[in-house]
Amino acid sequence: MKDDLDYSLEEEPFDEKLRIMLIGDSNVGKTSILKKFCKNQFNKSYISSIGVDFEIKYIKIGEKTINLQIWDTAGQERFRGISRQYYNKSDGFVIVYDITNEKSFEDVTNWVEQIKELASSDNNNIILGNKCDLEDDREVDKEKGEELSKKYNCQFFEVSAQTGKNIENSFLCLAKSILKDNNFISSSRNGSQIDRKSYSMNNKKRKCC
Repeated sequence: MKDDLDYSLEEEPFDEKLRIMLIGDSNVGKTSILKKFCKNQFNKSYISSIGVDFEIKYIKIGEKTINLQIWDTAGQERFRGISRQYYNKSDGFVIVYDITNEKSFEDVTNWVEQIKELASSDNNNIILGNKCDLEDDREVDKEKGEELSKKYNCQFFEVSAQTGKNIENSFLCLAKSILKDNNFISSSRNGSQIDRKSYSMNNKKRKCC
């Protein structure tokens, strides 16, 4: 099954490949975060994801080129059976909530429990509070996000898919943590940069899972 989830383009050389999964309630902005990170695009009218889609992004960490396969999953309950098969194939998880929707924040706990249930034990997680540009509509204080991330021992960022605030930083932070914990890179290597090459599922034939 692992090879069935491999969408890397062979002509693009890389040193390491990481699979990252975006999870969270519907309409928290997972697709918007993905498009902003991979293509520097933002569209307020993205249609809710159906099942699972993905993008590929190349980044540089130290002297290594990293192939990030980022899976965008549907938050609706009726699609979770489709996305669950990807949990055990992922190296890390980006758990997203909407700072203007307290219910999506409360559901972070459910998503963490789902990771514990379905994923391997050696993954890294990060929590993102999206839509921090909508300060007037805020329902979740930043301190609550920080407290929750400490509870689950993971990094936390408030981000904005619209303005791009902390989008690149959060993915770089997660990638570095995964590589460090798996002894891929020395902890003393701090250099990192974004390679603007990215690829979408739409650029390739879809494979059946």
